[in-house]
This record gives sequence, C-alpha cells and structure tokens, in this order.
Amino acid sequence: MSKPEIRIAGSQVQVRSGRKTLATVPIGDFVHTVACAAGSGPDILLPRGVRLFRQHGEVLGVVVEVPPGARRVRWITDDSEQPYGQGAKYRELYLAFPFVLVLLVLHRGRLTGQQQLYYRTAPLETPDDPLLLPNMYNVATGYGQKAWLCLQHVKARPNWPPGQTIAAAVDHTFSAAFNRSSDIHEGNSYWEMMRDVDPRVSSVENWAKSTRADRFFPLSVPWRDAQTTVRAELDSMLTQVDARLPQEPTAAHLAGLVTRARATRQRRRTPATSDDEA
Repeated sequence: MSKPEIRIAGSQVQVRSGRKTLATVPIGDFVHTVACAAGSGPDILLPRGVRLFRQHGEVLGVVVEVPPGARRVRWITDDSEQPYGQGAKYRELYLAFPFVLVLLVLHRGRLTGQQQLYYRTAPLETPDDPLLLPNMYNVATGYGQKAWLCLQHVKARPNWPPGQTIAAAVDHTFSAAFNRSSDIHEGNSYWEMMRDVDPRVSSVENWAKSTRADRFFPLSVPWRDAQTTVRAELDSMLTQVDARLPQEPTAAHLAGLVTRARATRQRRRTPATSDDEA
C-alpha cells in the first residue's frame, strides 16, 4: 500500500492513497483538528493579577486586575508651564483607586498599541461583567479604543517574555508621571472628563484628602458605566492585531499561514542582535 498523501485545493483537504481518496474535509475542520493536536503553544508564566488571557498563535490578549488601595503617584502641578515632558512640574500625592483593569494585546511578546484601562468597584467574576470609566490622566478615547492607555515610555525590551512585558506595562501605569499628554495628543483625558462624577474626586486635592480619610473610598464612587465588557473590548482589540483564518478558509489562506510559519522559524534561528528598548 502506498504512503498516504495530503492534497489541498480550494476549500477542501483530501487524504489519498495512490488513486484512491480516503477522506475529504473542509480546510477549517482540518486546521482546527491540527491545532488541537499540536496544543496551544509554549507555556507562559503570567504575572500576578492576570484574570483572563487568550492566546491566538503569536498574539496574546490579557486582562490584569489591580486590587483597590492607595498608591503614591507623581501628578502634574496646576502651575506647570509644560503639559508633559521636559520642563513639566510634578508633585507626589497619595491617591486611592478602585479595582483597576488593564487590558493588553501583545504580538510576539511586544505591546501593539491595543491597550486600555477601566475601573470596577468589585472583583471581576465573568468576562461579561460591566466596566466603568476611569478618572485618570494618560487615559483617553482614541485609536478605536474607548479607554486607550498611554504606554509610550514603558521600559520593555524586545527579547523579554510576554509575562515580563505585561508586568512592566502595569507597573508603568502607576509609576509614570500623570500629565496632560493625552489632552494634547488625543484631545481628551478621563481626568478632565470625570471631574464632576463625585465631589471627592472633583480635584486632586479632594482626592488626596478623601484618601487620607478612607483609602477604599473609590469603591463607593458612582463611576460612569463604560457600557461595555471585558469580553467585548478584548475581542475588539484582538481583532485589530490577530490575522486569524476566516470561518470558511481556502487553500490561499492556508498558504499564508505556511509563509508566516516559515518566517517565524527563520526568526527563531537568527539570534537577536539588539536589545534596544521598545
């Protein structure tokens, strides 16, 4: 008996032996079966706080939940002549936050620009739990995202594993200076848009004063409903990055995957020559 042979044409995959066809299946079913047999890829050590992750090949979407509490942050002063960057003036403040959710999509372990931040007043229980709008500088509506988070200066390196990049992005969210860069570049920031949500956060002075009285007071603030969920936002973000197969793939789509796989294999064989910051 001759060895089995796989033939791919149009939207079908055939297994043949000599002139005899042993089986015929749609490409989508074939790819799904192969993916299940091959597993989901290498193990990834995710940082603390990751509540949800979704891996599609080289694309990884994660949701990190930061518990409520007070943090020491750098906040731009009202009399700063520069809105951000060199020359901007800052002061240190102790500010309380509710549950903070950071949504990130990475490609080959690197940030993609698909990155958002939301609030909640209770832990995330399901992907369909509602999200709340934040009141932070450096978070804005832009780039097709409702609550885009500025991570321009995250100190992450190209050769870092995904978990390390995720941890660096979350740390940067609170350790970087809060300034007016989004008001200039994106034309808005949630700090300016949410000043009237509650007297306790109507000014940064009130926010700091309320924090000294109760570092968990943000859990009782009536933050505005973002009218979206983790599932909806992560799906949307992944769609912008992940070039997945359509519901009814053809041989041309599969050929594209072969080309991508060859390029990935070549990159893995070529040692990194630069560790410049991302």
